[in-house]
Amino acid sequence: MERPATKSNNLGARRKRGSIASACLSLTLLVGSNSTWAQSNEPDAPSTDDVSEADTSSLEWNMVNLKSHSFLTFTLQNDLFVGDDAGYTNGVGLTYTKGPFLEFNDENLFGYLNYLTKNTYIQTKPNKVRNVAHMFFQRMQTPEEITVSELQEDDVPYAGFLALQSMLSSWDKENSDQLSVFLGAVGPVTLGEQSQKIVHKIIGADEPRGWDNQMENELVFRVEALRVKKLRKNYGERYGYDVLGMGLAGIGTIMSDAQVGLAVRWGSNMEYSHSTFSLQSDRQVNSLALAKRHDFYLYLGGRIGYVANDILIDGNTFTDSHSVPLDHVQDQISTGAVWKGKHLSYVFQLTSSSSRTTISSSRDTFGALSITYPFQ
Repeated sequence: MERPATKSNNLGARRKRGSIASACLSLTLLVGSNSTWAQSNEPDAPSTDDVSEADTSSLEWNMVNLKSHSFLTFTLQNDLFVGDDAGYTNGVGLTYTKGPFLEFNDENLFGYLNYLTKNTYIQTKPNKVRNVAHMFFQRMQTPEEITVSELQEDDVPYAGFLALQSMLSSWDKENSDQLSVFLGAVGPVTLGEQSQKIVHKIIGADEPRGWDNQMENELVFRVEALRVKKLRKNYGERYGYDVLGMGLAGIGTIMSDAQVGLAVRWGSNMEYSHSTFSLQSDRQVNSLALAKRHDFYLYLGGRIGYVANDILIDGNTFTDSHSVPLDHVQDQISTGAVWKGKHLSYVFQLTSSSSRTTISSSRDTFGALSITYPFQ
């Protein structure tokens, strides 16, 4: 469906009125556990409560502290970082993560997760270190013109989205696997309308008037697997680089897709910092949070893939609701920095992604900043 020329010509001006509110609504809290890659000139001895001497020898963890930790990470994600507002979906969230350990069990996993994954590769592959992250988040989506109360058939649906993502990770020096289960809902029950209106009223932005046209309530799910593999590496005494290959596949009513990607990284403490690497800025766990010194790395990467379904574009799965045509081939380019300060760790990423719909060719460009605090 072609977008009317008059609307396209006024696209930037219309969205700018709600851009400050978008920033306030795109606070994503992530709690990460990134503990097993902490490199140091004088490393701590592995805790005997967590692993045996034979295990540490087989995994060559001579530079790694294997004592379990937890992390609190605060993430702000919005396109105002790049001075633009072009339809990015915003959200807030909270995540708790625990690790590392050599095996998953009922003590470190929800019972249903341990039962569902106990015979899968994420648990059964030997000589791996593991952790688990639980990310609870809210996102919302609006069309370009938020002051129109009538249904805008040539733009994306109003949608609220709530979900809990449980991400199980396992890794060694060369490969990292991440298996995620998403359980959530779309529709009025997610309180997307209330959240946006409250923030817009506080900051004096335009009131969104089209939420009566939002998607209906529906329970949603997704299962996702991500593999990160070192294709090439060259590590010096202090600095080095590597090239990471990535493959992702997911299926569910939230989204079903398959993607491949490539990333180049340069910096310090690179040996284990691929363990939770991702180009999805709202899910990336800071892999330098337990480093003993001020380590960092820079990265540039991209991915391309095929999207079979996306509920935020296709509308409700089991009931009729507003939808727009899905662009099945999508791509993303990202660049960022990860670094460790004295007590806090940081990730900053800039991302440009292709349109999710065929009604527009405009790319979504946004930034994300996260701050991580470790605790036991």
